[in-house]
Amino acid sequence: MKKILLYLLPLAILMAFTQCSKDETIEDPQPGPEGPEQVLIGEEFAVGSGLKVEFYALQELYAGYNSVYFTIKDSITGEAVEADEFMMHPMMEMMSGMNHSCPMEVPVYNSETKQYEGAITFVMSSMMGTWTVSVHLNNLGTAEFEPEVMDPAEAKIYSFPSMVDSSKSYFVSLIQPADPKVGENEFEILINYKASMMEWPAVEDFSVFIEPEMPDMGHGSPNNVDPTNTANGHYDGVVNFTMTGWWKVNLTILNAEGDTINNDRSFNITF
Repeated sequence: MKKILLYLLPLAILMAFTQCSKDETIEDPQPGPEGPEQVLIGEEFAVGSGLKVEFYALQELYAGYNSVYFTIKDSITGEAVEADEFMMHPMMEMMSGMNHSCPMEVPVYNSETKQYEGAITFVMSSMMGTWTVSVHLNNLGTAEFEPEVMDPAEAKIYSFPSMVDSSKSYFVSLIQPADPKVGENEFEILINYKASMMEWPAVEDFSVFIEPEMPDMGHGSPNNVDPTNTANGHYDGVVNFTMTGWWKVNLTILNAEGDTINNDRSFNITF
C-alpha cells in the first residue's frame, strides 16, 4: 500500500502543476486592438518587394463609398509591417474601352491595427467593366486586385449635372446610416466633383438640406439636422425615422454662391 501511495503522490503533484500551467496560459493572452469586422477581398504579392498585400473591406464591395483596409506582410515571416511607401490607385476599364478612376481617400497607416485605412468610392459596379485596385509599395513592387463591385439593393451613390452649369458633374455618396433604426440616426454623405476622368476632388463649400419622407404613409419626420461639411467633402447631420419601413431622404444642394444646383434626388432607406 505504501508503494502505491508513493507512486500516486508525484503523479498528483504533476497533474496539479500541469493544470496550473494551463490556467495561466488561458489568462495570459490579451485582446488586440478593437476594430470593425472585416471581409477579405483578396491577397496578392507585390512582386519585387518581398511583401504580400491583403485587401479588406467592411463588406463585399459595392457602388458607393467603401472603407478599405490593407495589411502588408513580410512574404517570408508573415509578420505585418509598415511599408516605406504606400500608394493606391483604383481604375475602371469599361466595356466601351474608356478608362477612368474614382474618388478615393489615401490609406493612412494605423500603428495599433497595423493596417492602412482609407476609402474608395466606386462610381459604378462591375456590370460596366472591370475594376482594378493597384497597390504600389516602396517603388519596388505592385499588387493588383480585380475586385467584384456589386450594385446594392438600394443605391448608395448618385450623380448629377449642375442646374447652373451643366458641364459640371457631381457625385453624392451615402455613408451613414449604415444600420438604420427607429429614432435619430447619423446622416453622412460625401460629395465629389468630377474634374476629369482621373481627378475627383472632394467638395467642401456646399450647403445641403435634407427632407425625409415615407411615401407609403404620406408623412415625414421632425428633429432632422441638415448635414454640414466636416472635412474632405464629408457632410454630417441627423435624420430621424419615426417608424420602420421605406423612407426617402430628399436632398437639396446649393453651391458656395447659394445657387441651387440640385433638388430632385434622394436616397432610399428601407429597414
